[in-house]
Amino acid sequence: LTREEDKNIFDYCRENDVDYVTKAIQSKKVDVNVTDEEGRALLHWACDRGHKELVSVLLQHAADVNSQDGEGQTALHYAAACEFLDIVELLLKSGADPALRDQEGCLPEEVTDCKTITAALQQHMAGKA
Repeated sequence: LTREEDKNIFDYCRENDVDYVTKAIQSKKVDVNVTDEEGRALLHWACDRGHKELVSVLLQHAADVNSQDGEGQTALHYAAACEFLDIVELLLKSGADPALRDQEGCLPEEVTDCKTITAALQQHMAGKA
């Protein structure tokens, strides 16, 4: 377990401490688009953990919805891979681009086994065509 004084903003994000993360961003102590050593932003972590309220807060504070981590994956890749349909839909409504590929050439729809998520991503792309 991490001691309280040793925690960083990513720890609070992973723990879904919405209040702490919100205050840190509002007080400008933390840039909403700060990334860790792997290039993952707070939005990536919130999507990875399924923290929908935190995802919403980050987006309201201008988190870059199409930010790519060190492997080229977006928050949409994370939400799709972890099978969080509600977060996938929230990201799409917030302007996430389902056509962004990661470094291996994979689209978000190609990193999930969930047919509902695949269908939602394909439908969104078809609507943009």
